Amino acid sequence: MPVSFTDRAIAYLKAVFPLDESETITLSRGDSPVLRPLTDGLLIAYAVDVGASYQLVQHRHLDDEHTSEERLHEVGIRNLLTTASERDLRVQPYQNIYAVLMGGDFEASLILLDQLWEHQFRQFVAGEYAIAIPARDILAFCNSTSTQGLDELRQLIERVHATSDHPISSRIYVRRQAHWLPHVA
Repeated sequence: MPVSFTDRAIAYLKAVFPLDESETITLSRGDSPVLRPLTDGLLIAYAVDVGASYQLVQHRHLDDEHTSEERLHEVGIRNLLTTASERDLRVQPYQNIYAVLMGGDFEASLILLDQLWEHQFRQFVAGEYAIAIPARDILAFCNSTSTQGLDELRQLIERVHATSDHPISSRIYVRRQAHWLPHVA
């Protein structure tokens, strides 16, 4: 039995971009991508590998397959975890921060995998995490109390965010009680 389109979806971190009213396109519900709010400035979308690119899951896919947004989210998280295990996920120390490497595309999305932050990455940071996710393929973190680490995350954001073809955020986020919140300096 072939795997359905939505069963191949991978949870994918997207940025909330401010609307430019002069260039707004209105899509029907069916043609709109399925988006789930995560935190201030960040959304979760669901991407399916269609060969040379990824296609976002739209509401019509859910309707066609009689699938709920909640089930799509569960599948997307599970498939992201599988993708991470298949792509040789590793953490590389660099000065006062740690870079998470996984071969491109989904590094920033790894903030969605609670078990990484609660277990695997705990060996690097004892307190609260602070992260930078300037682009879809870049994720770096440090302890939120590390002044040098926070400075290095800011420098990374400055170097990458403005020139990336897939920007995510120019903010630093901290993890508190299993939630990502904008860092307040």
